[in-house]
Amino acid sequence: MGNNNMNSNTLKIYTLGQFTVMRGGINLTKEYARSIRPWLLFQFLIAHSGRELPGEYIIENLWPETRVKDPQHSLRNLVYRLRRFLGDQNRTEHYIIYTQGNYSFNTKADYWFDVNAIEDLFDEAFSLPDENPAKIELLREAFNLYNGEFLPSRPYEEWTINTRNYCQRIFLKTVVELCRLLQKKGRWDEVISVCERALEFEPFEENLHRDYVEALIRCEQKVKAKNHYHQTNSFFQEEVGVELSFDIEELVNNSHGNGQNSVSSSWNEFGVMLEEKAEDEGAFVCGGESFRMIYQLEERRAERNIRESSLASLRLIPPPGKKVPEEVEKENARILQKALKKNLRRGDVICPCSPGEFVLLLVDVKPEKVDEILERIAEKYYEENPHAEFRVNIRQRPLVKGETIKK
Repeated sequence: MGNNNMNSNTLKIYTLGQFTVMRGGINLTKEYARSIRPWLLFQFLIAHSGRELPGEYIIENLWPETRVKDPQHSLRNLVYRLRRFLGDQNRTEHYIIYTQGNYSFNTKADYWFDVNAIEDLFDEAFSLPDENPAKIELLREAFNLYNGEFLPSRPYEEWTINTRNYCQRIFLKTVVELCRLLQKKGRWDEVISVCERALEFEPFEENLHRDYVEALIRCEQKVKAKNHYHQTNSFFQEEVGVELSFDIEELVNNSHGNGQNSVSSSWNEFGVMLEEKAEDEGAFVCGGESFRMIYQLEERRAERNIRESSLASLRLIPPPGKKVPEEVEKENARILQKALKKNLRRGDVICPCSPGEFVLLLVDVKPEKVDEILERIAEKYYEENPHAEFRVNIRQRPLVKGETIKK
């Protein structure tokens, strides 16, 4: 995969928390910063590494609404420019391959890709027994390589969603395993630094907060532990309407009475539950009261111009004058909810508010992009359910001060 035996001329591709392509100490993405479309094509090919993609497929996914007389010629021109950026004209082993109408990124070329690098480190670490000191170092290296979401500038592109969720799962599993091994060895100060960095990316992962508070207690930082516990508890109540499920006094007592390596059986059971929850992909689904709390918090952020979010609804409309069986309506609602979860980010919120109707909170997205996102979800619903009798009605508006949802 091009991640070993790097040299000064190796193409380095960073996609986690940023998008940067480097070679020979030169930032190519900065050098050709105005060339947006060629770099978008490169991102698409990298996201599909190892696959040969027909030109028509690339055009339909990247520029579905662009009207060009000769789209294939335009694509060839973009490939030519991209090859020039990457220096393919001076190489016998090109990065971009064209074969019988298909384009692909050459996985046999001399390159390094952060997603592949983390995956390799993760697999190697989990193949080792706990007693092997290399296991912690491999996990730490994978942990340090993760700098945020996959291609964060493309949060709603369908072709980024699976890789983004996959990388988040690997990161969380890496953190959990790294903390477990460090706790086992009593290296609590290192647990603190790991949790502090991990919580920057995953502030809703309760097990990380628990590990962090326990590590602070073990390091005799009880005031800081209690402050973090109470601040986080308030944060959880405001964001999702729930309290932390662990008790700080229990952690304090355990730190005195049960030794450094003790972990309660109830926490072990809860840790398994949290790990299973972390596997869940797609947007957050909640009830009406939790949705209202999350909405009100986002509305406050919108007032302070912290970020732009939008409220939307998707409602299934039956055919006029025809009574559709209840089980058919439920099946259509299930298909629509599946399309919503799969095509929205983990930070977005879905509330099933009535049979066949879903209210959505699309967080940190430009208002002009919302229609495009919702239309794509409707298209996925129709693709999954081509003979659907119910049609999807879409409404949306940006969050505006003074329009809080009523009880």
